[in-house]
Amino acid sequence: MQTEDTEGILQECDAGVKTAVNCIDEVIDRTDNEELRRTLRESRTEHVKLGNEIAAMLDENGFSGKDPNLISKMMSKTKINAELAVSPTDATVAELMIDGCNMGVKKLSEYVNRFPTSVSPAVHVAERLIKTEQELMDAMRVYL
Repeated sequence: MQTEDTEGILQECDAGVKTAVNCIDEVIDRTDNEELRRTLRESRTEHVKLGNEIAAMLDENGFSGKDPNLISKMMSKTKINAELAVSPTDATVAELMIDGCNMGVKKLSEYVNRFPTSVSPAVHVAERLIKTEQELMDAMRVYL
């Protein structure tokens, strides 16, 4: 059970990091505020770093990675494009990022709780990803 729990957490972290990077990539060039762009770039760098760490942990344990659900990915891209078409502002970008971070925190917290016998390095990386999402959410509030 412990191996399955570890695999489950790492795979969800992998999908979550990929989703976050994709969303940041989708909005970063649509911002007017240089400080907002810098914050998004820094968060993207941190997500990529965590993603590389997660990929290494998956590989070390003989697990495969997990891509974001294709339908969710398409829906996210559609929502971003629709929201920014209606209101192409930094506040909209911030709101979209806050919504995405909130979903990420909820999902990752759910998986940490769902897989209680996961080995601690997997839980630790999930908790770091949750913290990264919370920090980005907090940083976005000033742009609302």
